Amino acid sequence: MQYKLLSLQIGKAKEYGDKQSHEFLTKYWESGSFKEPTSLRLWAGKLGLESDEVADKIHHGGEDKAIFANSYENYKEWSEFLQKEISFGALSENLTISGLHESSVCLGDIHKIGSVVLQVSQPRKPCWKISKRWNNKKFTHEIYATGLTGWYYRVIEEGFLGAGDEVVLLSREAEQVSILDANMAFANPIMHRDILEKILSVPSLAPSYRASIEKRIIGEFSLEYMKVD
Repeated sequence: MQYKLLSLQIGKAKEYGDKQSHEFLTKYWESGSFKEPTSLRLWAGKLGLESDEVADKIHHGGEDKAIFANSYENYKEWSEFLQKEISFGALSENLTISGLHESSVCLGDIHKIGSVVLQVSQPRKPCWKISKRWNNKKFTHEIYATGLTGWYYRVIEEGFLGAGDEVVLLSREAEQVSILDANMAFANPIMHRDILEKILSVPSLAPSYRASIEKRIIGEFSLEYMKVD
């Protein structure tokens, strides 16, 4: 099966909402989550795509969260959930990929897109901003509950990529844990402790993600970042 980069998105960090409001959906916020498709071939460096920005550099960005990818196969489900048509970049992803899915992408997978070599470093933990973007308080939790979160890449070899490029699987870890399995185990640690422990055997995990798995195993990890008021 051929995997393909259908669309490439970038966006600038901007201010939204009303600074006087105290209601979740209308109050002030800053975000770079409104990503727009580009037909240009862009440089992918260690810290992400040229001209792309994130507002919250604590939870987004950095070498282990350089580029965010999402499966186009999920778009039908999200369109039905939101009850509206959605376009490329709807989940604030940089890369919209066809053929790959959370059930088939594994932690540590190495992909080549254009001249860029990328490694899957961790799933994305959905945050409250996606609910604000779509004016739907339940959306963040729905993404979390389904496990269809997308995944982050670190950049192994810098280069150029663009919409239409083939996505090639170069290699994967001996311990294979899909993004979907990792998400389901994170959501239900008591039922899936074996998967959480298997995740820790993957050597290429992002350090912060490894720490969250270790805390999840002993029941200390908080989900505050994805909570909606």
